[in-house]
Parts: sequence; structure tokens; C-alpha cells
Amino acid sequence: MSSSFLGQFENSVTNRRISIPHSFRKLFTAKSKMKVIIVRGINNTIYVYPHDNWQKLQERLAENSNEEKKLFRISSRFFREELKVEGPGRILVPERFLDLANIKDRVIILGEGNYFSLWNPENFKKHLEEIDKNYNSILKKNRFIL
Repeated sequence: MSSSFLGQFENSVTNRRISIPHSFRKLFTAKSKMKVIIVRGINNTIYVYPHDNWQKLQERLAENSNEEKKLFRISSRFFREELKVEGPGRILVPERFLDLANIKDRVIILGEGNYFSLWNPENFKKHLEEIDKNYNSILKKNRFIL
């Protein structure tokens, strides 16, 4: 399985192509170097999974409840795509995904563990502001994770 993605980057978008940060690309296993799966994420984002991490997610989903499986099928039926990674580590993102996430000429790439997400920079800024407002209460409720 590909390693855990951590960190935040801002890149340009050129002709619907987004460069995967080098530090992320080097975490892909040899099996996943040439393919990623993109799906619609929460908060109008795009999730990008290396192919092997996507397969592992599929295995985990097989163990979930029917409700969770149904939700996943519905949410990814029209917003799931397998993409080839181009030579210098770029992906050509379908226009419908870019429209969904309101990504134009700049993108925030956020490491999220087994995948990374693509954000419109303004939406990401608003998301961070919301987290900042509620950080202390979120931390108190979830202190066991740190």
C-alpha cells in the first residue's frame, strides 16, 4: 500500500492538469505509480487515491453496513474516475470534477493519510477559518486522538 500523505501544497492548474507534489509521488508504490482513482469528496473537494490504496478501501467497504455501502455507491457512481499519471507526475482532471470543486487556475493539495484532496484555495481558506473557530471544542471532544 502507498504510504501516508501529509502536508499542504499550492499548485497551478494548466489545461486541467495538476502536478502531484514530488514528496507525494515518491510515496506511491511501484504498483500504483501510473494510476490514481479520483472521487467526489466532502466540502466540494476531490479525493485522489493511489490505485492500491483505493483497492484497500474497497476491501474495507466490503465489511461495512449496507447503508454505508449504498452511500458510497451513490456518492461515487457519477463522480469516480481512474486516471493515468502522466510522465512528470501530472493528472488530467475531468472538467466535471474541477467544476464540482470550483477549481480554476490554482489548487490546494492536502495530504489526508491514505489519499490527498484537491481544494479550491478560497474554499480551503474558509474551511481553515471554520476549524480555527471551533478548534478548542473539537480538540476537547477528540483529545484521545492526539
